[in-house]
Amino acid sequence: MHSPPLPILSLFLLLFLAVHPRCDAAVPLTKYCGTDRKITRAASANIARVLASLLSETPSKGFSTASYGSGHGDRAYGLAQCRQDVSVEDCRTCLRDSAAQLPKLCRGGADARVWFDYCFLRYGTRPFAGELDTAYGLFYINVQNVTEDAAEQRRFDRELGSLMSKIQTQAPARGSRGLAKLQTKFTPFVTIYALAQCTQDLPPLACAQCISIAVANFPVLCPHRKGCRALYSSCYVRYEIYPFFFPVPAGSSAAAAAAAAAAAAAASSVSVVVYP
Repeated sequence: MHSPPLPILSLFLLLFLAVHPRCDAAVPLTKYCGTDRKITRAASANIARVLASLLSETPSKGFSTASYGSGHGDRAYGLAQCRQDVSVEDCRTCLRDSAAQLPKLCRGGADARVWFDYCFLRYGTRPFAGELDTAYGLFYINVQNVTEDAAEQRRFDRELGSLMSKIQTQAPARGSRGLAKLQTKFTPFVTIYALAQCTQDLPPLACAQCISIAVANFPVLCPHRKGCRALYSSCYVRYEIYPFFFPVPAGSSAAAAAAAAAAAAAASSVSVVVYP
């Protein structure tokens, strides 16, 4: 796998969709289908076995890898991961949707990946576990600024940068399982919530590198915006000014306010595909 070189200015940006509805477990955030190879009949059968194994093993642990078969081009490899803050049942539902849709989304492809809000699933006919992969990335960007005051925009960017620095340190740390979720007050009425998660097959250094690449894009793609999220094959990084990770704030009014903010953010988001 190849990772794009920094600086981020060397990346090619493609704005391909203007407005997105809210994504849930049945609607993919994005997909990636490799086009350089096609699967054989034997590989297709092996992929089915790999998917069955991932569906069985992942919900209880939140992460698993699997492989099956033999022979060049026929052996199948797979990886599945759920966001660590979601329930076992939500994880199971998300992965069930992923496994049902991915072979159709990438019909006949030997490198297939799909991202959902609660989970990530990939399979292929080449081994990839433990490798840093940021060759394809998608960013969801809220087009609204958190404020129109220039001085406050700069202060927001500094606060976000400080929060992301802590995220970058926490996620690769021993015992974190690649997850970090933090929040900080920007004003008495605005809180910044942030989450990052690496796939658990990554060593700490590769996890830190993936998050660093994602976060380095934020000042370029979403400066002082109300929200932004990065999806790579090796990590997921997101921030919002409403609570989006579990547990949700106590009280029905807080939960309702978070849901309303999420709906408004989804209606004001664009997606950007980043290529090396």
